[in-house]
Parts: sequence; C-alpha cells; structure tokens
Amino acid sequence: MDINYFNSTRILDGGMGQELLNRGLKPKGTLWSAHALIDEACHQMVIDAHLDFINAGAEVIVTTTFTARRLRLIQNDSEKYFEKINIKAVELAQKARDIS
Repeated sequence: MDINYFNSTRILDGGMGQELLNRGLKPKGTLWSAHALIDEACHQMVIDAHLDFINAGAEVIVTTTFTARRLRLIQNDSEKYFEKINIKAVELAQKARDIS
C-alpha cells in the first residue's frame, strides 16, 4: 500500500453489525457481529456484506470485530473464541477484498 494512501479522504464501509442484523443475523447474547464469526454458517453473509460495501464505493473495509473484544466475549461465556474469531474476521475481509 502507498504510504500516502490516507493523506486524502477515503470512503470507509458502513456499520457491519447493523448490516448483518438487516441480513437476518440472530446474535446470541450481546455478541452481535462476533456471533457471525463464531458461526461458520454466517461467514458467507459477512463476505457478502463486505462485498456490497465495496461495490457501493467503500475504499476501505474494516474487520467486523467490534464485539470480538475479550471483555465482551467473557461477558457472553465465549472467551475461548477470542483468537479464532479475530483471525477469521481478517480472513473474511481479505477474501472479500480478493473477490472484488
């Protein structure tokens, strides 16, 4: 990536958690989008949301990890997923980038 890439205004993607809810995600507890990273059946939904943001003009996409932080996972008895889902979030975002 060009070191000067962010020296000008860039368009970022939208709110992934809300977008996944709009697409039918049924989160468990307060995990929101982290649930989509735990449940493999939701991975394509995450990729598709990233792709739709890219196709709408997003120049930068971010991982869907807002609720994948350790404290939130502890509060939902899901700390064991911490490393796995943060890695998966990157993999899914990269896959969407590569497809686009």
